[in-house]
This record gives sequence, structure tokens and C-alpha cells, in this order.
Amino acid sequence: MNLQSQIVSKIKRLRHEKGLSQPQMAELLNMEKSVYARLETGKTYSWAKYLEELLNVFGITPDKFFEDIGSSVVINNNNCPYGGNGNVENLYTENREIYEKLLTAKDEQIALLKEMLGGK
Repeated sequence: MNLQSQIVSKIKRLRHEKGLSQPQMAELLNMEKSVYARLETGKTYSWAKYLEELLNVFGITPDKFFEDIGSSVVINNNNCPYGGNGNVENLYTENREIYEKLLTAKDEQIALLKEMLGGK
């Protein structure tokens, strides 16, 4: 499932959890019913324009909304080291490890330079 599909699926699920219909959501967001229907079916990326209002209607924070989105996105790329399909979670983990190693190396270089300058 791609990122757009995950987002619109979550919007639809949250709407159902609130017991709201598409026309009710359109009214709460001050938009035409047809615009909201396209938003929820993924035919438009307008959810981003209405994100703040959506979060208010659902009563959640951005962190809570996005917490489970993106972890199962599959990247189709022939150059991907995972044979053409890479899981975003794997990429995040690898990049996190590289990031932490770079931070450690930076700290070591700073300590070495301070030592060379006489502890200044």
C-alpha cells in the first residue's frame, strides 16, 4: 500500500470511528461533498490542505495520526538493495544507524581538535 493510500484509508477509518458520514465531514471541513469524496478515495492530495482541520475533527495530534503511516510502504525501485522492493522501515533503521555513527565520529573529531588546541 502506498503512502497516499495509507493516509486516505486512515482518514476514512477515523471518520467511521467518529460515526460521521462523508457529507457530515464535508460540512465540518467547509467543502463540497464531491471534494471530500475525492479526498477520501485518494483521487486528490487535498488532504494535506485540510490536515489541521481533519486533526481537529478527529481530536488527534499529527504524531498520533502519522504514527502508523509509512512503516509498510514498499518502494519499487530496481536500484534498491532489497531486490527492487524496499521497506521504508528497513531504510529508516539503516539510515538511523548511519546517522548515529556519523554523530559519534563528529564528537570524536571535536574532542581530538580540542585536545590538539590545548583543551580550549
